[in-house]
Amino acid sequence: MNNPKVSIVIVNYNGKNLLQHLLKSISKSAYKNYEIIVVDNNSSDGSREFAKGYNGVKLAENKKNLGYSGINSALRYCKGRYILFLNNDMELDKNCIAKLTEALESDKDAAMAAPKLVNFYDNSLKSGGTWASRSFYNGHIRGNGKNNPKVIPYLGVGLIKRDFVKKFGYLFDPDYFIYAEDLDLGLRIRLAGKKVLFEPNALMLHMHAATAKKSGKPFTTFLMERNLLTTFFKILSLKSIFLFAPYVLTMRLLAILRDLAALNISSAIARLKALLWIALNFNFILKKRREAQKMRKIGDKFILEVFSERYLFRPFIV
Repeated sequence: MNNPKVSIVIVNYNGKNLLQHLLKSISKSAYKNYEIIVVDNNSSDGSREFAKGYNGVKLAENKKNLGYSGINSALRYCKGRYILFLNNDMELDKNCIAKLTEALESDKDAAMAAPKLVNFYDNSLKSGGTWASRSFYNGHIRGNGKNNPKVIPYLGVGLIKRDFVKKFGYLFDPDYFIYAEDLDLGLRIRLAGKKVLFEPNALMLHMHAATAKKSGKPFTTFLMERNLLTTFFKILSLKSIFLFAPYVLTMRLLAILRDLAALNISSAIARLKALLWIALNFNFILKKRREAQKMRKIGDKFILEVFSERYLFRPFIV
């Protein structure tokens, strides 16, 4: 009876069957004090009609596909102390919400708790936490999750304090559409002097980009590079930007050369387009930087504590 209310927010785009599966798993949760808000990105497969007819579900309708950043449309409906934000291609273990809630309730310095992600199809580990490099490339950590870091830089799903989200006015940067919006969120949490906890006992099964994979690979590469670079200029201090910029740009050059060596011309072009976009839109990025820096409560030393080059040159899950 004393469990805090959780607002469960699900982003959906033409994923009616996925949505049905996820809602069914939520209904089996041992944690019962929750509300459900489905954000629909202008689906055409009957998703909206299904959500409207599902008992206890609120629907936030976007007039166009806003990607994962469309999740912001649900915030005005959220009444819980915490927001659990999810992709539609997931299944929740019955104890997942309770474990995430316990993690946040027990640590006043945490703004978010992230689950362990397991492959829906074969139960192999998909994410035992995450890493971020000073090159501003990032990824997921292998392993069973038990001995992995308890504080991580980010994760794309999880439980977050609603009061923290209200400070920024959005969960994910509305200009990111999709990809790297999760790292941006995690680093904004660090910027505000808070942290993201990894809770290995909170389990989610993930179908891994069952919706997002509909986008073309070059477009995916462009969005990833554009958003990672925007976050680099948005979050770090000017001193850190000047210090790490040569490394960041060198790693992009190496990625382009790798693509060319593999005859992956479209990917190389996408990376170049992202660099060009950054150059042509730098005033826009500076505006975003000024807005983000208003929330700074801590120096870069704290932000960079969760960065590591350990995983950068190893194979990782993307």
